[in-house]
This record gives sequence, structure tokens and C-alpha cells, in this order.
Amino acid sequence: MMLFKLLWASIVARKSMAIMTCCSIAISMLVLLSVVHIESQLRQNFERSVSGVDLIVGSRTSQLNLLLFSVFKIGYPTNNLQGDSFATIAKNPMVAWAVPISLGDSHQGYGVVGTTQNYFSHLKYADKQPLVFASGLSFKTNFEVVLGAAVAKALAYTLGDNIVLAHGAGKVSFTQHQAHPFTVVGVLKPTGTPMDRSIYIPIQSVEILHNSIGAQHSEQAHSPAEHELDEVAHTQQLSAVLVGAKSRIGVLSLQREISQFKQEPLTAILPGLALRELWQMMSVVEISLKAISILVLFAAMIGMTTMLLASMRERRQELSVLRALGARPWLILLLVEAEAVLLTLVGGFMGYIMLCLGLVLLEPLLLQEYSFSLSTYPELGLFAGYLLMALLLAMVLALIPAISAYLKSLKSGLSFI
Repeated sequence: MMLFKLLWASIVARKSMAIMTCCSIAISMLVLLSVVHIESQLRQNFERSVSGVDLIVGSRTSQLNLLLFSVFKIGYPTNNLQGDSFATIAKNPMVAWAVPISLGDSHQGYGVVGTTQNYFSHLKYADKQPLVFASGLSFKTNFEVVLGAAVAKALAYTLGDNIVLAHGAGKVSFTQHQAHPFTVVGVLKPTGTPMDRSIYIPIQSVEILHNSIGAQHSEQAHSPAEHELDEVAHTQQLSAVLVGAKSRIGVLSLQREISQFKQEPLTAILPGLALRELWQMMSVVEISLKAISILVLFAAMIGMTTMLLASMRERRQELSVLRALGARPWLILLLVEAEAVLLTLVGGFMGYIMLCLGLVLLEPLLLQEYSFSLSTYPELGLFAGYLLMALLLAMVLALIPAISAYLKSLKSGLSFI
């Protein structure tokens, strides 16, 4: 009990330096936890964006490029996939379902995805959660459009609104498809994935927009579900095909068969393996950021050690009084160590609270602007591990001023005698 009273009195006597030390440790812990937490959340967001898709098929390219543009809408396809190739893949006895996608258009900076109604019934996210409509339904005829949650919220679109698409993926385009406005018929519920920032139209409409015979097609205004396979087979604007296999065992055989496709050179990738390659490429960056964060924490611990050392000269009289009152030298050493541990504990919890508050404020913005779902509460196990590391580091570094105080207390005790 006496130790805690002495500890509290010592900290109160140097409250300004103690507060600055706690803030320094809090900021370093905030940086370290932020790097680890965001890296973990980034992995989860990438993994939740593609679920239930066994293969992604596109024209011959690297598997990372195919994964990024087809799922995360980052980059562009090197070449288009032929419609008859899609028809052949869809008819393969090992294929349960196949969903084509066509990219290349946009609306106010949001990417347009040409696809079929099967996209909304077969595509999943997170732990195989289905896509759900917040309002409206899927497109039924050409020139109807379904909006992702982030698009509808950012542009304030509702059912029945008309929008005009633009050629190209930039925010500014000089080629507008003014002759073919689309009507909003559905809005998806938020998923926290790139799906929220996409606009979905019938894949036949993509062909109409880019063909001189578009007016002839638009007059038919037929349902995209009618003769869907035949319609897609005549499409020349396919960017990729998302494939679900009937059996997980036969996925590798199906991948090999598609990779040896005779009609045109194709690439078939397993999304999980492609993601693993992406994380391997990013591992150097992750390690570097963690190393920098740990060095920042180490610098804060050094600062605390320096503060404790600097206080030793001021505390010479205090140590003499304690020795005169009968305090043992080991109690002086323990007092300095306990002070370092307490400052580290307070700073660590301050850093955790600061991170939680920052995440609460940033989470809506990240979800709206980047469709990035961020957990607002970092894992307590993760925090406990790094806090324990900081405490051990503090105890080791605090031995320097603690031993100094111990030796000075011995000298003061001898001189007192």
C-alpha cells in the first residue's frame, strides 16, 4: 500500500512530464495498432469481396490483373473475351453457373458492370452472403439499371430516376450515351465491398451502346433472361466470366481445361490463390510498416527512460528522505520500475481508446467513399499482446534509471549514517 502512495505522489509531483510521456506512448501505440488493425481489416475486406466463385476466366493475362479488374474494379482488361467462348464454358458439364461481366463504361466516376440477372442470384460476399435489394428489383429489360448502395447514396438516386452513362472509366468523359438513358429499377443493400460502388446494366445493353445497330436492338426491349445464352454468345464486349463449379474436386480439372482453350487464349484463376499471391507481394510493405511502428514505440520508451533519468537529480533529496525513513534500496528500485509500468499502461490504454474513437469517426466515411468496411473495435487479444510487449520493453529500459536510483539511495544511506 505504501508503494502505491509513493508512486502516486511521485507522479503527481512531475505531472507535466508524466502526461507528456503518456501522450508519447499513446501516439506510438496508436500508430502500431492502426497499422496492424488496418492491415487485418484490409485482408478481410479483400477476402469478403469474392465468395462462392470457384474460377474467374478472362483473356490471357496475369492472374493478379484478372482478379483486380474483375472483382475489385482496379485496372482494365488487356483484351475482351469472345461471347461464343462464354457459351462454350457455360455449357461445360463441370460448370454449375457462369456469369459474364463487361467493363469499360462509367457514370460520374462509378464503374458500370454489364452482366445478367444471374449476377444477383449467384454472386456472394463475405461468408457466402447473398446480394439483397434494399429497394426495387433486378433489371427486366434493356436500359434498366441497378445501383450499388454507395452509388445510390452518394448521387441521391431513387427508383425511377434516369441516368446517362459515359464511355470510359474516368470521372470526366466527352462521350456520353445520350441516346440511351437508363432507368433506375433497383438499389442493393450495402455489402462493404466494391459491389457498393458499381452500376449494373444488362449485358445486351453494353453491346447496344457500342454498336451502330443499337437502335435496332433497343426497339425490341426484350427481357435479358430470354435466350440469355444466345444473346451473350453474340456479345463482343465481355471482360471476364465468373464461374461456379458443380464440384470443388473438379475445379482444378476445369481450370486446366479452360487454360488450354482452343478457340482463344484464356486465363482461368482460383481467386483464393490469386489473393495469396497479392498478400505475398504486399508482405514486404506490411513488415516495413510494422517495423517502423515498433521503432516508434521503442523511441517513446527511450523518451520515458530519459525522463526518468533526468528526474533522478531532482529526486536526490526525495531518495535521501525515503532512506532516512527506513526505505530499503530495493524499494527505491521497485518504485522507479512501477512508475515506468504505470506510465506505459496508461499510455497504452490511451492509444487504444484514441484508435477506437478514430475508427468510429472514419468508418462511415470509408464505407461511403471507398466501400471499405472497418471494424471499429480492434481485437483485444491483439492489443493485449502489443501492450505486454510495451510493458516488457518499459521494464527493461527502466532498469537504467532504476539502478541509478538504487545506487544513489545506497550512497545517500551511507552518507546519512
